[in-house]
Amino acid sequence: MKTKGLILISLLFIVFAKVSKAQDFTFRHLTTNEGLSQITVNSIYIDEYGFVWIGTRDGLCRYNGNDIKTFKLQKGNPNSLFCNTVIQLEGNQEGIIYLLCTEGLSEFNFKTEKFTTLIEGDVGAIYYNEVLYIGLGNELCIFDPDLRKIVPFFRLPDKYARISRLLKDNNGIFWIGTSNNGLYRLNTENKVLIDQPVKKGNITSIYKDKEYGIWVGSWTNGLFWFTKDSIKNFRYNPIDKNGLCSDFVRDCCEDNAGYMWIGTFHGLNRYDKKTGEFMRFEADINNPESLTHSSIWCIVKDQQGSLWMGTYFGGVNYFNPEYEIYTRFKMSTKEEEGLSSPIVSHMLEDKHGNLWIATEGGGLNKYDPKTKTFKWYKHIPGQNSISQNNIKALYYDTDHDCLWIGTHLGSLNKLDLKTNLFTNYPSKEGDNESLPSNIIRDIVPYKDSLIIATQNGVCMFNPVDGKCRQMFKDIKLGHSIKMVASLFFDHEGTLWIAATGEGVFAYRFDTNELTNYRHDPKDSTSLSNNNVNDITESHYNDLWFSTSGSGLDRYNYKTKTFENFDMQSNGLSSDCVYSVCESRYGKLLVITNKGFSQFDQSSKSFYNYTIEDGFPLMTANENALYLSAEGEVFLGGVTGLISFNEKDLRFAPKPYNIILNRLSVNGKDVKINDDTGILHNSLCNTKEITLQSQHSVFSIEFAVSNFIPANKDEIIYKLEGFSDKWTETHGQHSITYTNLNPGKYILIIKGKNNPFTPEAKLYIKVLPPFYKTIYAYTIYILVIGIILFYLIRTYKGRIKLQESLKYEKKHIQDIERLNQSKLRFFTNISHEFRTPLTLITGYAEMLMQVQSFAPAVYNKILGIYKNCLQLQELITELLDFRKQEQGHMKIKVWHYDIVNFLYENYLIFKEYTAAKQIQFIFQKEIDTLDVWFDAKQMQKVINNLISNALKHTKKDGIITIKVRKENNEAVIDVNDTGTGIAPEDIDKIFDRFYQNAQTQSGTGIGLAFAKGIVELHHGTINVNSELGKGATFTVRLKLGETHFKKEQICEPENTTKPLLEIAKPEIDLREQELTDTPALKNNNVKMLIVEDNDELKEMLVSIFSTFYTVITSSDGQDGWEKVKEELPDIVLSDVMIPRMSGTELCKLIKNDIDTCHIPVVLITARTAIEYNMEGLRLGADDYVTKPFNINLLVSRCNNLVNSRIILQEKFSKQPQTALKMLATNAMDKNILDKAVKIIEKYIDNPEFNINIFAREMGIARTNLFAKIKAITGQTPNEFISTIRLKKAAILLKNNPELNISEISDMVGFNSSRYFSKCFKAQYHINPISYRKGISGEEEDNNESMSENVY
Repeated sequence: MKTKGLILISLLFIVFAKVSKAQDFTFRHLTTNEGLSQITVNSIYIDEYGFVWIGTRDGLCRYNGNDIKTFKLQKGNPNSLFCNTVIQLEGNQEGIIYLLCTEGLSEFNFKTEKFTTLIEGDVGAIYYNEVLYIGLGNELCIFDPDLRKIVPFFRLPDKYARISRLLKDNNGIFWIGTSNNGLYRLNTENKVLIDQPVKKGNITSIYKDKEYGIWVGSWTNGLFWFTKDSIKNFRYNPIDKNGLCSDFVRDCCEDNAGYMWIGTFHGLNRYDKKTGEFMRFEADINNPESLTHSSIWCIVKDQQGSLWMGTYFGGVNYFNPEYEIYTRFKMSTKEEEGLSSPIVSHMLEDKHGNLWIATEGGGLNKYDPKTKTFKWYKHIPGQNSISQNNIKALYYDTDHDCLWIGTHLGSLNKLDLKTNLFTNYPSKEGDNESLPSNIIRDIVPYKDSLIIATQNGVCMFNPVDGKCRQMFKDIKLGHSIKMVASLFFDHEGTLWIAATGEGVFAYRFDTNELTNYRHDPKDSTSLSNNNVNDITESHYNDLWFSTSGSGLDRYNYKTKTFENFDMQSNGLSSDCVYSVCESRYGKLLVITNKGFSQFDQSSKSFYNYTIEDGFPLMTANENALYLSAEGEVFLGGVTGLISFNEKDLRFAPKPYNIILNRLSVNGKDVKINDDTGILHNSLCNTKEITLQSQHSVFSIEFAVSNFIPANKDEIIYKLEGFSDKWTETHGQHSITYTNLNPGKYILIIKGKNNPFTPEAKLYIKVLPPFYKTIYAYTIYILVIGIILFYLIRTYKGRIKLQESLKYEKKHIQDIERLNQSKLRFFTNISHEFRTPLTLITGYAEMLMQVQSFAPAVYNKILGIYKNCLQLQELITELLDFRKQEQGHMKIKVWHYDIVNFLYENYLIFKEYTAAKQIQFIFQKEIDTLDVWFDAKQMQKVINNLISNALKHTKKDGIITIKVRKENNEAVIDVNDTGTGIAPEDIDKIFDRFYQNAQTQSGTGIGLAFAKGIVELHHGTINVNSELGKGATFTVRLKLGETHFKKEQICEPENTTKPLLEIAKPEIDLREQELTDTPALKNNNVKMLIVEDNDELKEMLVSIFSTFYTVITSSDGQDGWEKVKEELPDIVLSDVMIPRMSGTELCKLIKNDIDTCHIPVVLITARTAIEYNMEGLRLGADDYVTKPFNINLLVSRCNNLVNSRIILQEKFSKQPQTALKMLATNAMDKNILDKAVKIIEKYIDNPEFNINIFAREMGIARTNLFAKIKAITGQTPNEFISTIRLKKAAILLKNNPELNISEISDMVGFNSSRYFSKCFKAQYHINPISYRKGISGEEEDNNESMSENVY
């Protein structure tokens, strides 16, 4: 009675255990994506091989580590599963698996892969312990495998009870759970019920732990824990967010460490039996490493200690608690819960135990390990905060309890941890005592100062007064120290400096000696790479250098030499090393662009940790390695931060099984008892196979019951009798052999590094073919002899033919390479010709404008100018041909009248042919003929053919253009009576660079270019000629547009007539009369010319100094500085300039609020329209190509400046003129719109002035003055007055009921007299006359008449 009372009291006592926050665990998943038949998993069973058997609502699945195989009901197959809904799995660990389904009980024989139905009907539970126990209603039965019968064992007294769970403990007591009547305990020896510890409810699971405690899960009453002395009941508490997830407990399992894992309807719990603390795990859709679903249906543990959990809607989740050693810190939207940015760059600890974390983009983070909370320090404009969120360096001053922070573009910051206030030390241009750069890469202390590495050298910084001194200025060698990546003081007090691209420098403060160590390709003991990311020193006093591309270098102080450790020689995961530090165990911790490594200094070997091995960080970041005072390693990357203890990294290897899983012969899988007769049992239960001779190719697939990435092992194998050499599989799980000789073999598969893993063996016997007889061999010899004779004879003939073809192919390739080389050379030199050609053309134009030259001198200058234009045409043709060769030429076709098109060309050349006394004839067989073509490109074809005819036709010759329609084609003939073409040249006339013997002039690409254009139109071009009798070139173009792509059809702006760009023949260069561009010198108008070619710049200055005050610059960066400093009225820039291209300069100008109004004209040698469009898209006001016409360039620049001045005057003098005409871009429009809204807001306030105006605009007064003046040509006060007067003009016209005094008050004037005076001065008419519609001239005439009267 006492015992029962204690039990009753214990049951009534509900235990609410202590809880703690769950650490991060990485759950791996098996879902339908991996081949699972269905996502609802009711039961999991681990067999003797380590295979995972999964019972779902759509069949039985087997997972072997490689793939998932599903067993389902197959109609007409009595050996298949009879019901697809599997509720519970049990097994005897000897190849037999029992399946409880919704329609009964089935047995699966793994050896034969056959199912046998044992019971059809309602079965409540199954349990295997030496024999299979079955719950049928309220009766407990035993399955006799020998008799294949169900034998009754015990019946519960309650006939309505239904057995749902069974378990037999070590004392021989049977725990019987029911679905409606609680829990019973049965003495199996005398078959007497002991008691009923749980009186009611649905029992869902019963589990026995290592200490023989019994854990019972229920549907609504939570979890019961039965020990020798007590019973505890854990219940769900909605107030406790980390307690038991639900009162509906489905299953329990104990891990190797003694923790209990509890699966509930609403999540997973881990319970510590020693401390009574719970951890809670739930599904998180934002975390791919969390549970896939919170409803846990079953939990089992495999031989390696991994836990496998079946979920209701998330498939299988599995992990190994022993290998969860990593703590993860991820980005969070809540400050206290995580990082402000996922990219971590630097870390350190302060004396209070806080971890300071530098991020790139998220500012500074402080992590308090005591409270597990974060605090963020970000840049907040207008407040005391860090100057920049991209942090590159940290240093903690213990004595002053302050943190020094180096940023990217935000210079140096100091955070006083006592006051939590920031101090910024920016780089100031022209101030030699400020930092030389706003990019800080590293900070180290030196005495009472700080040594700071910047993007522009090393400096010594005084923390007291904030002054800085540039180091190494007085040392010649130190001038090469620019971009510095790292600083380090060694044990001797030497300062080591890693200068990007310059190797490392060692500086002695006592001797002022600076030494540079660089990579020497001829010296293997030199520094291996001139790009060093980090420097550290080991307890052996060895210096270690992390290089970017050559691994790790160790410096020997005695010999002053370097020793390299890299991927090839030492097994490092990557030669791009970011950072290194020495652990308390004497090993070097190394981070690379491919993860984390440990380096054993004694064995000189690396051990690499990758994502495939279970290491959670795939990519580390520069300098993101830190070893805490407690020995905890922190690693930062681009996806967050992790920490771990180094001692936890190396795990004792866990054994696993290698199982032969599948056999395929000649590409087909071998089934049990199929036609091949090879397998009679499953492959893993087969010791030997026999292969016939026709089984020439066979593959054996194996599986590994090793589901722990960190326990990963290389699998090796050998086939004894074939080779004694072990072969690595390199992650593959299939072994293939082909054409084995008859004989006996033994296939052995084992783990390379794990001695606890048993070998897998398979004996293989290959039978010889039946036809290996002497008779067969005789026939073979005869046949082989005949074949050999034929092959030898054929081979000799082929050799001769191949040699001939090889020679011809090489000859063709040589010609092609030569042509390509010519074309590349011509194209490249053509680009280079444009700038000097611009200078020559420009100076020629200038000289031709001088009127004092004698006619002979003028004609020579004119000759120079003509030849420059001819050279320009040749360059353009060569560049177009190169574009065609590379496939970049595009055509845009439209329908034109080909007859009219050819006639216009005829008229262009008619005058010239008449001058040469050549008869030029145009013939047509049809008046109009619509043809689809690109007018611009087809113009080049016609010009080329006519020019070619002119070259070869002598005086009194005839050239004829003829157009006709033939079938569905337009045919164009260009015929001449010239010298003709030799027969041997006919086939080569369209080849690139080909020139016939009669004429060696020209480039040799004109006809090839023309042919390419015609073929782009899907047409043809050919030639008929006879030497001495002239030639006829025939072009055929298809009618209609169906043969063109949709994107090739484009309607031009003017469809009435094709836009012909007529290129005159080479022998006819046009003359051009150059006139001066009218413009006056205006000292107040400034032009900035950005050009790196000194001669061209000098010419442009000489041209534009007549009109403007000219400022010059030789590169884009300097040009941008001068734009901001001088604020010119117009910018003229070359596109190809150093440091910053012209397009980038244009983009900066147009995107800056202070400069966006400045017109920009770009000059370029690139002629392609795509480049012009690119410049215009970036905001350029005009785009001029080299070589350019000087007058055209001057006119375009003057027009841009003058048009702005005219618009400003029109806006000022005409009351109806709209403000929007002054805005040339969106930024200016927004400024003007805002300005007008503010003025209109205060328009009736006479006290409204520039101070109020600047405050409302949010712009400094001086900046506002400059911006308003630049856009409108008026001061802010004048602009305010203009807006008021324009408003008054509107009121005068639209509101006749208002008198002048009322209107003057409404627009902010103190008196109507002053208003009338201002209106008269602005618009030259008084308000009354303006309202009446009298013009200013009429008013002046009236006033004059009045004066005459008086």
